[in-house]
Amino acid sequence: MSLCLPGDEIPLNGLQPGIGVALDSDSGRAFATTAGVLRSDDEVRVENLRKRYVPRKGDCVVGIVMGRTADFYKVEIRAPSPAFLPTLSWNGATKRNRPVLEIGTLVYARIEAAHPDLDTELTCIDPDTKKSWSTGEVLLGELKGGLSFEVALSAAQRLLDVDCFILDRLGKDFAYELCVGQNGRVWLSAPTARETVLLLQAIKRSFGMTNVQIEAMVGKMVEVFS
Repeated sequence: MSLCLPGDEIPLNGLQPGIGVALDSDSGRAFATTAGVLRSDDEVRVENLRKRYVPRKGDCVVGIVMGRTADFYKVEIRAPSPAFLPTLSWNGATKRNRPVLEIGTLVYARIEAAHPDLDTELTCIDPDTKKSWSTGEVLLGELKGGLSFEVALSAAQRLLDVDCFILDRLGKDFAYELCVGQNGRVWLSAPTARETVLLLQAIKRSFGMTNVQIEAMVGKMVEVFS
């Protein structure tokens, strides 16, 4: 096991940089962007060792509504303290036309502001679309139905990888929606409750498995539904 710190140069050895590794386009050298364990398999990545999530501006998180006032929602994001989500921080929201979230509702939000001495601010405004929250077609917002579960921050990083083997493999045979928060909370929804539970279990079991073992596990799942 090799530990590294932010700024440490990382040898790629012909592999692609993954999460936690940044490539300097001018020099072609790679550097760690976070402290953690260096892993090399299909890519080179740094798995964060933090057990408690520390909010960072720009992160996308899955939170749980804990309370509400006229102006904001109080949201639990697996951080040392709750965050707040303004009630108008949604695409196209107005005082007369805005989401009404109940206690316990799951939301997929982006961290708008994070400071050690101030409350973390969330937003569900997606700058990449002009669609209103009311269409249900905006990336950020309320997560309806499905199930949520928590994983280690390092496991969340692996699920967020563009080439995550378990998610790619499941997607070949199963239809599902997935939101992975950088805070280690994951939301999953499939066409039936049974599929949702089995897919959730498969993802949780995949951590520590090789790609060959994952392939065998998913193959058995396909047989169950065939």
